[in-house]
Amino acid sequence: MPPQSTLDIQAARARASFDPDALHRVLLNGSKDPAMRRRITEILEQNPSFDKGASPYQSRAQQIERGLHLAKALFEVVDKHDLDYIEYLEALFASDTPMGLNLHEIAFTPVIQSQGSDEQQEEWLPRCYNHEILGCYLQPFRFVAYRLDRWIGALGILSTHGVVQARLMLGGKDYGPHLFIVQLRSEKDHSLMPGIQAGEIGPKVHGAMASVDNGWARFNHVRVPRSHMLSRFAQVDPVDGGRFIKPPHSKLSYGGMIFIRSQMIGNLSWRLAKAVTISIRYLHMRRQFADPELKPGEPQHGIEKQVITYPAVYMRVIPQLANCIVFMTMGKDMANLYHSMSAQLASGDTALLAETHAVSSGLKTYVSSGVVDGTEVVRRAMGGHGFLASSGVGRIFATELPSATILNLQVARAALKSFRAFLTAANPADARARLTPSTAYLASLATASSLPLAPPSSADGWLDLAYLQRLLSLRAALCVARLAAQLDSGRKFGELSWECVEVSAATVEAFIAARMGEALLHEGGVLREGVGAAEGEVLKNVVTFFLLHRVSCALPSLLEFGILAPPAPPSLAKLGRSVANSPLEQLRLALDKLAREILPERVGLTDAFGFSDWELDSVAGLHSGGVYEAMLSKAQADEQLNIGDKAEQERLYREYIRPILERGRRLNGRNADGAERDSKL
Repeated sequence: MPPQSTLDIQAARARASFDPDALHRVLLNGSKDPAMRRRITEILEQNPSFDKGASPYQSRAQQIERGLHLAKALFEVVDKHDLDYIEYLEALFASDTPMGLNLHEIAFTPVIQSQGSDEQQEEWLPRCYNHEILGCYLQPFRFVAYRLDRWIGALGILSTHGVVQARLMLGGKDYGPHLFIVQLRSEKDHSLMPGIQAGEIGPKVHGAMASVDNGWARFNHVRVPRSHMLSRFAQVDPVDGGRFIKPPHSKLSYGGMIFIRSQMIGNLSWRLAKAVTISIRYLHMRRQFADPELKPGEPQHGIEKQVITYPAVYMRVIPQLANCIVFMTMGKDMANLYHSMSAQLASGDTALLAETHAVSSGLKTYVSSGVVDGTEVVRRAMGGHGFLASSGVGRIFATELPSATILNLQVARAALKSFRAFLTAANPADARARLTPSTAYLASLATASSLPLAPPSSADGWLDLAYLQRLLSLRAALCVARLAAQLDSGRKFGELSWECVEVSAATVEAFIAARMGEALLHEGGVLREGVGAAEGEVLKNVVTFFLLHRVSCALPSLLEFGILAPPAPPSLAKLGRSVANSPLEQLRLALDKLAREILPERVGLTDAFGFSDWELDSVAGLHSGGVYEAMLSKAQADEQLNIGDKAEQERLYREYIRPILERGRRLNGRNADGAERDSKL
């Protein structure tokens, strides 16, 4: 007879109304090949080098060595199985161990691909692809002559070269930041090049990223050849006295950072999906407390309830489940936008650069914070077992914590610029036509004079996607308008950095609402291709829940700006009835209704993410259940790693535990056998 936890997870899986494999293909569409992903995962799972069991017990030095060992083992796998470059990248990210190689692939090589001239690409890219050199990306906090201070992934020990962002000085004139390829270490013996100091910065918070050699560097009169300045867009003419040739856009050197952000948005969503999968599976297997309202003789009387059935639990995890699917979709949307921008840049067209920079900044801030916060939410929902390292959720939180960067000021500046241009346009119709996807919310200002909007009178009325999108667009537009008014009143932008946080979140949520509507409802949308009726229905519920949840969180702003009218004060004589019938109470009822419709789909939705047990590396999130048996087995198997062998445990008793116990006996007048001593002695 299988354990109860296995029966519970099997029953939950059977309740799904759709095909998880079909939805898996939809979620991966345009980003990964499901069959290739499974094949690569199976190859790594069968390779002893990629066993994950001992890593929580390793020292920092051992973790660094493990990262280097995995890098070497990865290329052995590539050679043995004749993997192509895309398959190698899948294997790198499937290994799920942060290491310096990741920086080479997502930060160093792509910058050369996008910013290097044809000649530079011909020279450097074969060396990058074949890992004849290993690189990192050095973006300083500050520029001070030729000195650089920053912690940089893969710099501490691994990298031979780096793409460095530094100021270009010609004839004493500062031409701003540009990108340079700098050799950091000798290709002969890996020693640091003259004028370069570098080292490893040490352990990070929560012991995270322990296998990555984050480093610091200082440059002192380091000579960089002119040919090492990445020059697809900006050049220094060696013939015409070193004349500077301006790029078509001053922000083109940010292209590499835009690529990194665009990649991170999609990757982060899958990291949250791992945490959500583990948590939701565990919460179906965890039972606690019987229903006190059931009487003897009634079905389920005296039987402990699954924790996931408590509203206080499922209303915490369902928003994170929705975040996963929405963030995955936005990751694909961002990747498509980046590739469109890159194709235009190749022909000298910079039309999409500002839009791509604004979208990547906003989504990077919003998604990274959402993933870190959401991972901690689902860990806490698991109770004490979520704090166990072998549950796997804490590891995800620690690893992704440094991803939560703050770019709110950049997002707010871009929003302000678009807002002022829209208001001052001579022809309003032309101004609306020029709005980009990231600024489309400004069109809602045309209807702002007719506020407040009439709220839905029923819970079902709150499920209208177009209405929810309109609310979020108006909130974003009026948030930006308030910021502009504060600046016009004489306040400095630097004094309003806290207000910029809300502006950033509001504009990003308005953008997401519009893009998710297109993905779900428009022909050719990324959530339409290959979607059956059942998959389409569950996706619509998830997306609607996401937007309704965001509207619920935005109620203070919606009421402050008069987008929604505040409800009338309740009558004391009819207090319960008047509150229950208010539009805002109907919103809450709509959220609860949607949550209950999603409840039977929860395990099916996590199965649609397609993670194997090896990928999750969690005793709490096993596909087959048996969570408590797995926890006990793991604790027993790790006993020596955890507290030493029998001899070591006996030594700990003799040296530390026994003296404490003996002291207690002496104070209480007892002998070693526990008997009370004769008071006359």
